[in-house]
Amino acid sequence: MKTNNMLTAIFSLFLTLVSCDDIEPSFDSVQKNRELTITNELLSSSFVGNGAQWGGYDVVPTWLGTETLSDADWNKLYERIDFMRPPFLRILTNSGWSYDNNGTYDETTKTASLFKMLDYAKSRNIEITYGEWGHSYVDNINTIDMDWIANSVKFLNYLVNTKGYTNIKTVNIINEPNGSWSTTAGSYTIWKDVQLAYVAEMANYSLDNVKLMGPDIAVFNTASQTNWLTDTHTDLGDNIGLYDIHVYPKQQLIRNGDFADMLRAYKKATPANKQLVLGEIGFKYTEVDAELKTLNEEAIANDPYAGEDSNMMIYKAFYGIDMADALIQAMREGYSGSLVWNMDDAMYNSPDNGDYQTTKLKRWGFWNILGDELTGKPEDEDIRPYFYPVSLLTRYFPAGSDIYNVELPDKKGVRAVVGVHNGKHTIALVNSHYTTYNIVLKSDFIKNLVADKYTYTSKSDGSFIGKVDENGFASPIETNMNLNFEKGVNMTLSGESFILFTNMN
Repeated sequence: MKTNNMLTAIFSLFLTLVSCDDIEPSFDSVQKNRELTITNELLSSSFVGNGAQWGGYDVVPTWLGTETLSDADWNKLYERIDFMRPPFLRILTNSGWSYDNNGTYDETTKTASLFKMLDYAKSRNIEITYGEWGHSYVDNINTIDMDWIANSVKFLNYLVNTKGYTNIKTVNIINEPNGSWSTTAGSYTIWKDVQLAYVAEMANYSLDNVKLMGPDIAVFNTASQTNWLTDTHTDLGDNIGLYDIHVYPKQQLIRNGDFADMLRAYKKATPANKQLVLGEIGFKYTEVDAELKTLNEEAIANDPYAGEDSNMMIYKAFYGIDMADALIQAMREGYSGSLVWNMDDAMYNSPDNGDYQTTKLKRWGFWNILGDELTGKPEDEDIRPYFYPVSLLTRYFPAGSDIYNVELPDKKGVRAVVGVHNGKHTIALVNSHYTTYNIVLKSDFIKNLVADKYTYTSKSDGSFIGKVDENGFASPIETNMNLNFEKGVNMTLSGESFILFTNMN
């Protein structure tokens, strides 16, 4: 009896060992889970480009008593945006800021900043989506002010055909119409009626090359409003030149990859022959990101120039990782571009209730160009960390790029994408997780590449590791690297880091 028990025990132990061996990953499977493989799977073509919201400065005359920014500030802006090299920007205005609702406008006052921006964009061949924050109405929001329609389109025609801003390709009329804060109070019908009236008035001018951008809805973190896109296609058809949505995701949504699932739902609802972009992207923190929400609220309270609508994490390097992850996920889902909210704190004040006396800012920008003049802090004009990865994802994914897929290993937080333009390549990788991974970058599609390498790693103290030049612009850590993708490029992808390879100028 004892012998039989002993034999049974030994046999059971043998089976256990065999079973353990069976579930142990093989060397090949471990190796395979390190590989990121660049493929020839085309995700999108004729990329519109990444960029930013740029516009406003409408409060500057009240703040400074001058028509617009100083020449020194404009030149500093131009230099920084030149490095970023955005192919796509969004500039919105309103009746009363740039023209009067009686159809008149004064180029020496109200339009001073607008023309500065449009002159710059035209000189750099930057595509502009131009528009207005909301519609004008009489009696109630359901009754469109047709005089406003006439004068708004008249001003658009002046911009395009008189001033020659033919780089205005789309008009974005009514911001976030699905929101209770919009002039539509969330009504699709009102938004649609405004768009149709606008298109009808545009037909009275030579504006055939300008289309609508929309529906411009704010979806934040949900895929529940795809009907706005399908209804827009049904009701407006080819009048829509570019589809767009606004996203303000939670950090958790980005880092766990669920953001891609949400984006996919809206891309699926977009007509197959049309392009979809993120018309605004920023981060808002709720109870899901409780620690960040508390930190943001405390930072706003401690900054006398931070308005209630601010994201104070722009001062922290991890925000650059989150934004890079979001932009890469959008490109991987076939989106044709993303516009970061926003370029500059000095563009808007907060709350935006018409009180131009308040000097509280919407702090979301890459900098505050009025740090010296408005806050008395010249250092507030310094470039903030997240400009580093965003500027590279803008500069090195030019308009017209073809975007290709990268097959990813099963590693949390790892995303990658490739852009090809005029035979040149850019490869962007991000790891938004805290774990450092050893990875191998491979491809049968691209055999070899000689490229520059940029790296950006977030540190726990809010700063970053990354090489910059004397202007604070991203600089390659290594140039003319020989990358043999056929053999495999072994590399370390640190926790909370971003890497970009490019052979573009």
